[in-house]
Amino acid sequence: MSVTLRLEGSAELQAALRRASGEIKQAVSRAVVGTALELQGNIKTSIARGPASGRTYEKYNPRRTHTASAPGQPPMTDTGRLVNSIEFDKIGDLTATVGSKLAYATWLEYGTSRMNFAGGVGGPRPFFRPAIEEIRPKYMARLEKAINGATR
Repeated sequence: MSVTLRLEGSAELQAALRRASGEIKQAVSRAVVGTALELQGNIKTSIARGPASGRTYEKYNPRRTHTASAPGQPPMTDTGRLVNSIEFDKIGDLTATVGSKLAYATWLEYGTSRMNFAGGVGGPRPFFRPAIEEIRPKYMARLEKAINGATR
C-alpha cells in the first residue's frame, strides 16, 4: 500500500513551477518532504499509541495475548511489523511517498470480507486516510507559505 503526496493544481501552475526559480522549487520541495515526513510520523504514532479498545484474544507464533483496536480506529500494534513497514521516499523535487508494502496494511486500512462477518474482528482499521485528512490543511499552508515566501 502506498500513498503519494503530489503537488496538484492547474496545468498552468505546474508548468510555472517547472519554469520557476531554484528558490521556489527548493521551498516547495521542502514543504512536500516536510509534510511527507510528518505524515509518516503521524501514521506510526497512530498505530503505536492507538486505542486498544477492541476484542482481546490469543495469538500464536509467537504465543501472546493481543487486544485489538475497535473497528474504525487505527490498528493496535502487536509485533511492531506494521509500524516498522511505514516508509518515506522522495521520488522527485515535488513528489514524495509514504506507504507500506505489507499486504495486510491494505486489509487493515479498507477491511476485508472476513473482517465483517459475525465471528470476525469488525471492520476496517483506517490509519492512512485519517492521517492524510488531518495533515491536508497544514500541507496547503506550507505550500502557500513556500510559494509566497520565495516570490517576495
